[in-house]
Parts: sequence; structure tokens; C-alpha cells
Amino acid sequence: MADRPPPVTRPGAPRPARNNHTAATGVRRNLFQSQLTRRPTPASSNSAETMRFDIDVLSEADTSEIVIRDQNGEVQVGDPPAPSDDEAEVEALDDAQENERERRKLAEAVKHHQINHNRAPAELEEVLETLRASMRAQVAALAEDNWMYEPEEQPRGQ
Repeated sequence: MADRPPPVTRPGAPRPARNNHTAATGVRRNLFQSQLTRRPTPASSNSAETMRFDIDVLSEADTSEIVIRDQNGEVQVGDPPAPSDDEAEVEALDDAQENERERRKLAEAVKHHQINHNRAPAELEEVLETLRASMRAQVAALAEDNWMYEPEEQPRGQ
């Protein structure tokens, strides 16, 4: 920027203001002011309700812990929660939709192949490449989900 020559001013033209920064800042500050939303200020952070809530939370923290321990202080590990029926249905629905999309893609590729079967052998390669790409995508999806079927590592020291 230092390589630039100073701007040429024409005689009789108004001189630019030296302090452009404040003018630009004023415009920039007000540019989005109409889109801002104001939030109500909280009444008081030390109100009686807030203090009572803090005391309730502290007393509950003493009785209910995140990690469950037995009488010897050892961590009790229970069975993981079973997925609910809703989660299983959603996963099955997602899998079914994905499979249906794959079937449609393959059916479309086969349809194009049947229509254009007599035209060029290059299209056969295109269909085969589409099938290979679909199979690679399925293998990649299975490889991504492989972690679910691997045994968990036992913590060292036990």
C-alpha cells in the first residue's frame, strides 16, 4: 500500500476529510442497528429466588451423583440404556430410505443401459462404473460403522 502514489486532487474539488475512520465507523455502527433485538435486563442476580435455587442445587448435588459408587467407593457399572422403540424405528426408517435411494439409482442406471444398449460400448463402462461407485459407497458406509461391532478395550490396570 505504501507503493501507491498519493491521490490526485483536482483544483476546486472539495478536499476529503482527514478523519474518515470516524465517519465510516458511524455508518458501520448504524448499518445493522434496525436488525438488532434488545433483551430485557435481569432484575437482580441476588434475588431471594436465585439464592434459594442455588441452595437447592447444592443440597441435591450431595445426594445424587453422576457416577454411582458402592460402599467401598468402587464405581458401579450398570447395563447401558437400551434404545427406545422410537429410536430403532427411526434408524430402520433411515436405512430403508437409504436402501430405496440406492435401488432407484441402480434401477435408473440399468434402465439407461437397456435403452441405450445398442448405441455404444462406452456406456456399458459407464453403467459398470456407476455400479462400482455404488458398491464402494456401501463398503465405505460399512467400514464407517465397523466401530460398533468391535469389542471395547478393557481399561489397563484392572
